[in-house]
Amino acid sequence: MGDFTGSGLASLGLKHRPVDFEEELHFKFWNPVHYYKALNQHRMRLNLPNPGQFEMLNKEVKGTMLTNFMFDGGRADLAKILSPNFQVMHTFQLGLPGQPSSFEFAGVYADEDTLMHGKMDTDFNLQARLNYALSKKLQFKSQAQLMSSDSQSMFQAETEYTGSDYTANVKAINPSLVDGTGIYLASYLQSITPKLSIGAELLYQCPMPKVQETSTSFSVRYQPSADRVWVAQTQGTNLLTTSYWRKISDKCDAGAELQLVNVAAQGRRDASCSVGVKYDFAASTIRAMADNFGKVSMLLEEKIAPGFSFLVSGELDHLKGENKFGVGLNIES
Repeated sequence: MGDFTGSGLASLGLKHRPVDFEEELHFKFWNPVHYYKALNQHRMRLNLPNPGQFEMLNKEVKGTMLTNFMFDGGRADLAKILSPNFQVMHTFQLGLPGQPSSFEFAGVYADEDTLMHGKMDTDFNLQARLNYALSKKLQFKSQAQLMSSDSQSMFQAETEYTGSDYTANVKAINPSLVDGTGIYLASYLQSITPKLSIGAELLYQCPMPKVQETSTSFSVRYQPSADRVWVAQTQGTNLLTTSYWRKISDKCDAGAELQLVNVAAQGRRDASCSVGVKYDFAASTIRAMADNFGKVSMLLEEKIAPGFSFLVSGELDHLKGENKFGVGLNIES
């Protein structure tokens, strides 16, 4: 083995050059890769959790409120599980006076990497969705909607990357390669501490050639414990939404949402507040919600037997003097 010490290099006619720590420090100071590596090392030491998806920041409040569960008229949902990965569903909707009744058929296929869902109603309106996991962290999603009215038809494609402590998403809605029209969104959500995460979303839309609009949204999610969540979100400079969710007990949770709207160009400035609660009994679930406009709503789901549920919903609008009532059945076999 050769001698690579100072004396060994001198015997070969080479000079030993001592390490210049000032020069190395100067190189690191101006090298962006050094800061990137140092930041990643710091993040690995913190061991932060993944913050989830940008559009699901207030998922707890959405699961408590009645907004996504309310219906009126008569409704029946029949689901048949054909295999562990495939099932079909039939939905019958009995319309109110002035509204036609409808029937909807849907199918769902799901495995570890793929989710496919499609449905069609009696007016031949088609909706389809595809989620495919390209890897453990990278996922491709697409949605398509073909309606009887062309103005309601749409196509959406998005790619989502789930890191150890962040989530990045890029989305395109009705993109056109010919004239460049469409809606394009890019969002990034990062965990700052185990309890705090912040994110931003950039929106670029081009409804017609040479007409362009951009806006930026910001969000903050703070979860001090497993039984409470605070969320604040902005949509451009016109909308601010804040929400609070609290799990009161193992069977009861409640949520509140405040929304502030300020559109100076239209002279519009208003606010709305909603409060909701959900309580799980041994064989039933009840949801109730009220807002500052005098609207009170309720939904009761009674599990009569395994795979068979009976639903009753009601809504009373005191200011408008209107009310809605619905009855539904859910059968799964």
